[in-house]
Amino acid sequence: NKMNATVISARESEIVALSDKTFLMLARDSGNGQGLKGDTSLYRKINIVDLSTATDIAGSNFDAGKPIAPKGVVDPSLTPATLTPFIDINDKAELARFGLHNGAPNDKNNLSEKWEAMGLASVLDPNLPDDYFLLVANDNDFLTQDGFQVGAAYKAEGGADVDTMFQVFQVTLPGLRK
Repeated sequence: NKMNATVISARESEIVALSDKTFLMLARDSGNGQGLKGDTSLYRKINIVDLSTATDIAGSNFDAGKPIAPKGVVDPSLTPATLTPFIDINDKAELARFGLHNGAPNDKNNLSEKWEAMGLASVLDPNLPDDYFLLVANDNDFLTQDGFQVGAAYKAEGGADVDTMFQVFQVTLPGLRK
């Protein structure tokens, strides 16, 4: 794999365990989206992380402060977790199906910055036993023009009015029922 020359600072906003060795991880950049000055997110993805072949550093010198990647190079004695791309929340074609977008114009249909919640629920279809609804939601940070908190009305600075949104994906996750 070649490294992309563009460095993106993505924070892990949420994880959902699939097993004792695998989980879904929602990662995203910051400072971009509806209600903010930056309108276009560079990274909002849900990945599958697999720890089954990764080195367990608990109780080792690495756990005690030894750098795992000095100067950005992973210590050769370590095997990192496997990261598999799963869902790109910024997928333009998928967003357009629902009248949403990522980037300009920075209007009510532009995704907001903080996608930070995930949950799984079975589709409860005996013909699709490995299918689940993956619910993904944003945090609007109380950016509204019609707020009420601690007994007083308020309006967010700059006229921001960010709705709470949910995206729902039907996904197949074999073996999760175990």
